[in-house]
Amino acid sequence: MVSGGELRKITNWKEGLISPAIHFDGQVYQQEQERVFGRAWLVVGHEDMVRKPGDYVTNYMGEVPVIVVRDGEGKIRVLVNKCAHRGNQVCVFDRGNARAFTCSYHGWTYGLDGRLIGVPMERELYRGELNKEAWGLEEVPRVANFKGLLCASFDAGGPLLEEWLGEDVLWWLQNFVLAEPIGGLEALPGFHRYRSPGNWKLISENFIGDDYHVFSATHVSWLKIASDFQEKGILIPMVTYPAGPAGPAYEGSAGYGRGCPLGMGIVVLDDSVYRRDLEEARQLGPDAVEWVQDRHRRYQEVLKDREVKPYSFMNGLLFPNLGFMGFVSPMIGRHFLQFHPRGVAEHEVWQWTMVEREAPKAVKELAVRRVYQGQHMAGLIAPDDLENLERMVQTMRPARNWQRPLHYGMQLDHEQEGPRGVPGNLGPNPSETNQRQFYRFWLELMEAE
Repeated sequence: MVSGGELRKITNWKEGLISPAIHFDGQVYQQEQERVFGRAWLVVGHEDMVRKPGDYVTNYMGEVPVIVVRDGEGKIRVLVNKCAHRGNQVCVFDRGNARAFTCSYHGWTYGLDGRLIGVPMERELYRGELNKEAWGLEEVPRVANFKGLLCASFDAGGPLLEEWLGEDVLWWLQNFVLAEPIGGLEALPGFHRYRSPGNWKLISENFIGDDYHVFSATHVSWLKIASDFQEKGILIPMVTYPAGPAGPAYEGSAGYGRGCPLGMGIVVLDDSVYRRDLEEARQLGPDAVEWVQDRHRRYQEVLKDREVKPYSFMNGLLFPNLGFMGFVSPMIGRHFLQFHPRGVAEHEVWQWTMVEREAPKAVKELAVRRVYQGQHMAGLIAPDDLENLERMVQTMRPARNWQRPLHYGMQLDHEQEGPRGVPGNLGPNPSETNQRQFYRFWLELMEAE
């Protein structure tokens, strides 16, 4: 076990000095499975994924496989996907509808509420001595539904979800992630999944605030291709992808300085993206124009008493491992990405797509095409990031290379040089403010007994 003093030494977030050891030390990795993933509220899906009794999806909470299921009474439960008999997974499909879950090893069968309801040859082999009430599936003790987003926690005595998130995070989640003022989001079926090199924290910190890499080096090839295609008139959806604002962009930090962080990159405060959305909507038809205008009017009503009026943001992350992409415009599908740990040097990405529920069909179809051409593994964006992660693993895995810390000092002591008037903090962008906030809260959980 790594002591609190050692953790503080290798996680000096206040000065922006973070040791590679937090990504590659096996003891640190095992501790965070208990202290981060064993305590945090983790997103496990959306209520659209389990609309009817018997509907289920499988997911992970850290390394623990779980089943998210709506039982016969309509209650959403989260069950550990592990047979009480020999530990086999009892549900082997990503999603579906079931009356019960039966283990493929010995046939133990569990109801949608997790109770053990069937054991082959129970009378002959157990002679009436098996207490089935005591041998059901383990149920995750805390489950909460926030505006359709399903969250769960293994910490039975921990804070309620609303306390865990805090007012700032709840405000941004409700209004700009889950889009409640404009009718909410609709989840499209299925997950896109792939394995990637790199500790889960490396990709999480990329999403929570690393807009530096987009224009400086990593994605310049895509920007060049997009420019060339536009000059040639090849206007596929990814080439006409809505960019950031014409004016300044800001980095948003909800939960800034305390509690669970939600970081957002390229927060848009001017009306340049709205004007661009309106121009594109005119090409899609009057329904699209009406929708873009109406959603803008609704947001202006929500923000009427605010000094500044955000329109959108591009990328972000809710601690610890739920990434966001494509939130800058309704003309892009909302990517929800979960970064599941798979050892010190690997993670698995589970991605699903959501669109604005009340948007017209033409807008939804365009938004989905941009998702597939962009952040998907077969798209133009994600492969660039994965190549960087692979090289980072090769370089930082040797313990000798843990001696020198990594530099997270961008905009240090300048974090609050932005406009005021919305919950949380708005600061300069690009910045590494949100990476420092990520490691602040990570360290708090790791140090807590």
